[in-house]
Amino acid sequence: MFTQLFGHYLLTNNIITADQLRAALEAKSSTRVRLGSMAIDAGYMTAVQVEEVHEEQKHVDKRMGDIAVEMGFLTNDQVQELVSKQKTANIVLGQALIDLGYITNQQFEDALSSYKATAAFKGDESGDATFAEDLVSIFDLEDDPDKDFYIEYIMLLTRNAIRFIGDDFVLAGCTKNAVVKCAHLSSQDLVGQLGAYTAIGADAEAFAKLAARYAVDSSDEEDSDLDEFGLFDQVDEFVEACVGEFLNLQNGLFAVNMSNSRNIELDLTPQECQTDASVGLANGLCVSLEFSFGKVDFIVYRK
Repeated sequence: MFTQLFGHYLLTNNIITADQLRAALEAKSSTRVRLGSMAIDAGYMTAVQVEEVHEEQKHVDKRMGDIAVEMGFLTNDQVQELVSKQKTANIVLGQALIDLGYITNQQFEDALSSYKATAAFKGDESGDATFAEDLVSIFDLEDDPDKDFYIEYIMLLTRNAIRFIGDDFVLAGCTKNAVVKCAHLSSQDLVGQLGAYTAIGADAEAFAKLAARYAVDSSDEEDSDLDEFGLFDQVDEFVEACVGEFLNLQNGLFAVNMSNSRNIELDLTPQECQTDASVGLANGLCVSLEFSFGKVDFIVYRK
């Protein structure tokens, strides 16, 4: 979840633009996190020290960790710790932004320090409670009577987006008390004690890409060839069905969670699709996820 929250911080504080974010997210999957960025994240080195080591690397054929130890910036134990975490680091987005030239090491250090000073969620080990605390803050839900409902729904949505769509997105924003317009929209009602309207909306390209991500399992050779047949070139009934099924999965899991944790039973209505739709938010939320392929709006409000 670190990428999703840290990316939101970078966007809302105008450290990067939406276009830069999308480019970094696209590069993120093939970005290897460097030891220097990890050392900054761990608080072991400053950006200035990292730059000194990088400069030294231009002159000697040694690994960064070895040079950092020789210069007294890291211990051997710290290097081993960082190397062991390198493949699963939570700062890949920051490294991608640095590699693309959108921010410097110093800007990364400053932004990361400021984010960690204000955010409860510091990394994947922080857990659901601190993640929820940050969501309440960034979506301004503290005084909302349905706060718990929205937080549980958004937390599940974030996990499902990572599991079934991909982790190349950030929580870009939250719209309230407005009319949300969507070129394509798939909606479904939750019926019961915690009744609600839910929907997924996007422009044609992002809607089709979302469908492709959900429908195609890249680990399956047969499924990975499906998009070669033009199945996701435009929004048609197949694409609408795929997006609708992701919404149905999200709501089905939410209903199961409510039954297990609160003994609240919810039913789901059939999904409906619309074009050029407008959804009024007298209450409720429109949570925007900025993926590498575009922005997708997730709408939810209590009924």
